[in-house]
Amino acid sequence: MGDEFLDPGEVKRLADENEFIINPLFEPLFQDSIDQPMYYQVFGGRGSGKSTAAAVAVIDLTYSKYGHKIMYLRATMTSMEDSSIEDIRTAIKDLGLSNDFRENKGKIINRVTGSTVTFKGIRSSGAATANLKSLSGITTVVFEEAEEIKSFEEFSMIDEGIRKKGVPLKIIMLYNPGSALSSWIHKEWFKNGKVNEERLDDTVFIHSTYLDNLENLNPKKVASYERYKKTNPVYYKNTILAEWTLDAQERVYADWDLIPVLDQEGDTWYGLDFSYYGKDHTACVKVTWIDGVYYAEEMFSEPKQLITDTVRAMRDAGIPKNAKIFADSAMPLLIEEIKRKGYSGIKKCRKGRVEAEVKKVQDMDIRIVGNESSNLFYHNKTWQRTNGKIKDHEPDLFAALRYAVNSKKPVKPAKAKKRPAKRKKGFIGGNRQSSLN
Repeated sequence: MGDEFLDPGEVKRLADENEFIINPLFEPLFQDSIDQPMYYQVFGGRGSGKSTAAAVAVIDLTYSKYGHKIMYLRATMTSMEDSSIEDIRTAIKDLGLSNDFRENKGKIINRVTGSTVTFKGIRSSGAATANLKSLSGITTVVFEEAEEIKSFEEFSMIDEGIRKKGVPLKIIMLYNPGSALSSWIHKEWFKNGKVNEERLDDTVFIHSTYLDNLENLNPKKVASYERYKKTNPVYYKNTILAEWTLDAQERVYADWDLIPVLDQEGDTWYGLDFSYYGKDHTACVKVTWIDGVYYAEEMFSEPKQLITDTVRAMRDAGIPKNAKIFADSAMPLLIEEIKRKGYSGIKKCRKGRVEAEVKKVQDMDIRIVGNESSNLFYHNKTWQRTNGKIKDHEPDLFAALRYAVNSKKPVKPAKAKKRPAKRKKGFIGGNRQSSLN
């Protein structure tokens, strides 16, 4: 690109030329003027293109005459590497701008303009808030998974730190409203699921779904979304169309379809939660992943189990000795006891903040294997939030399910023979298939 700045909007033109279509819905993200609104509520469902559009807009801003300093924020840095950072890297490469950028210690720098894109977790651990000195000079903030921000107070501490004079300021919030309904976001910018018109003077609202991004999606993916209309209409409405569903706002999880019997094979593993006596149960859930769907089946849920009882229940449930089992990490001695009984695949689960992990489960396509007598089905109907907060005790089967799905990435079964991949219309770059989504 030489030593000259690209003209405003030039990056978007490059995207359009390379058959990556930016829907006009996202045009406001490319604004770069002093009088622009400060807040951008960008909410949408799966395949809506919101994250990719934001990444391209951020790259465009790095060529601005204002010398923007841009920061991506998430609740923690744990998932940043696989999401926001990779979105920016991929967009730069597929737009043919690699020579204009370099990366240094997690910071992406535009060689031509000196503009930077940095990435930070809001909380390093627990409730610790990121050092706000790092916001000095920042002009644009992108909140990825904005619903992970715990409170308006946490948001406002960051918001108040974005105050550089003489440049356009922009705060972009990306999220799925199905996960944010009872959060402070809804209270601040919406009323009864509708845009709060009192905020139209300082906020741009952008709602998108896969229907706004059809040009960039694989037809098979579109077909899978369409299938949910019949097989899982609540999931389709909440997660795919990303609507503010007020009727279920105090339910922790939306309705999950019941599948009487699972007659397909897939990647299979287990979650195990130990009881602490009292009303606690030792609970085990089998998870089978097939083509993006998590099928959850109750193995057992029993109170006051000794370790011998648990091993017997696992054996009676037909759990293989070499099965992958992710167990409550708070009980390492019990895990070791079960391993000594022959279950060599048992290990500690990956454990984080409960609210963040529950949010991940909420965004998954989950179906219950069983019938209405299943405890998974019963608890899914009864586990409630209180004023938007998860205060009730988490049912032990849900804890076991959470341990399982948050501890392992699904793996597609290996095929006997590999067929040559069909050439598809590229997302960027003409005939080659881009990894942007």
